[in-house]
Amino acid sequence: MHTTQDKEDLHISYISALCASAGISYDTQRHDQDSTDGIIKKRITFLDGIFYDSALRIQLKCTSSSSQYEDKGEYISYKLKVKNYNDLCAPSTIPIILGLLILPEDEKEWVKWSTEELLIRGCMYWADFSTQQRSDNSGTITVRIEKANIINQETLLDILEKIAKEEWP
Repeated sequence: MHTTQDKEDLHISYISALCASAGISYDTQRHDQDSTDGIIKKRITFLDGIFYDSALRIQLKCTSSSSQYEDKGEYISYKLKVKNYNDLCAPSTIPIILGLLILPEDEKEWVKWSTEELLIRGCMYWADFSTQQRSDNSGTITVRIEKANIINQETLLDILEKIAKEEWP
């Protein structure tokens, strides 16, 4: 049985590979009292030659357990610790999103390797809670993550560009 640590390594590898393939810097945070697992950064240059250094914080989660999430068709409901949720709702000068990697239930399907490729099976979705109210729940809160909010190279670049243009959220 895989441990939480194995899943943490997989979601870091997943986001790191996406960032690397898009020319985006990903820095892992060693101490994340504010629910920041990593910082995604890129210098965004606009057509007029002006550039902005854009940054996004990310709280990473990973699950393969149907007891933690439910696919509702157009969205996923996920049980998130209230502490993490409240951190994601807190005002910040550097925006933060939740990144949820959903892996297959069968652990043998998580990673496939051959001499031709290294494949992580699963999909990472994102959600922004910066405009939401903090929760008074104890323990967990069930959050809604739109399935259209897939994390890939294009969406990461789009989010960073919106931040640079001060159009986020």
